[in-house]
Amino acid sequence: MIIKKILNNGGVVTTNKNGAEIVVLGKGIAFGKKVGDTIPKDKVYKIFSPVSDEQRKVLLQTIHETDPIFFQIAQKIVDRLKKEEGIELADSVYITLTDHLATSVERGKKGLYLSNSFLWEIQNYYPKDYRYGIWALKLLNKQFKLNFPEDEAGFIAVHIISGELGNDISDFKKSVDFIKEITKIVRYYFKINIDYQSLSYNRFVIHLKFFWKYMVYQKDKKSFGDLSSEILEVIKNSDVAAYKCALKIKEYITKTYNYDLSNEEVMYLAIHINKITSETEKKNEIRRDD
Repeated sequence: MIIKKILNNGGVVTTNKNGAEIVVLGKGIAFGKKVGDTIPKDKVYKIFSPVSDEQRKVLLQTIHETDPIFFQIAQKIVDRLKKEEGIELADSVYITLTDHLATSVERGKKGLYLSNSFLWEIQNYYPKDYRYGIWALKLLNKQFKLNFPEDEAGFIAVHIISGELGNDISDFKKSVDFIKEITKIVRYYFKINIDYQSLSYNRFVIHLKFFWKYMVYQKDKKSFGDLSSEILEVIKNSDVAAYKCALKIKEYITKTYNYDLSNEEVMYLAIHINKITSETEKKNEIRRDD
């Protein structure tokens, strides 16, 4: 690859084998180089292929205005996610994460730390992503000798969540609202206090997250499929309350999202609800015995 334009020491513009313009990042990739020189492939860690003029403009502006160290830190986060979770952040999320890290550090150096109004939801609904946020927060604190509170881990986690969803950050809030509303239906229906740290609830949340993504972005595709009426009857008769609660949720989803749950989807909800209520009842019995 031949350098067509130098953006900074860590970024250059070149073309791929098809002649399309691409942006290449690498530690010191352009140091001591000039237009026409060959790009050292061993230093390349990220390649962008903008698909529109707007994406190209945002990308070039971000690279031009941002210290390469923040791209490198973002890359460390991306690499760890890919290695440990098999998650690859979309280019758009990678850029917004880099920009966020840069602006957060800039604020942090001035002693300005922001509070995160979604911190509880992130910690409880997205604990895995939050753990990576904590790891990244420690990385920033050590690198720049700052003292970011845990709120910052939540902000970083939101970018990771957006990468998993494959959409922008606004989708995070929508998915959180969805989980909160479904949880509220279960709480009110059974008049119970749910243990948000329990295994059954965490599994329920994981199911809701994947279901929300499917419902919103793949609703026109083939459904999960229906169970036979015989199996559904077994589920209904084994835990009538959980099934009726699942029907309440179906009614809410139909009204709010114009999505009609299949028998199988209702069944899965009922199973998760049954586990949550059973676990709650067991804990209440233990408390009564004590």
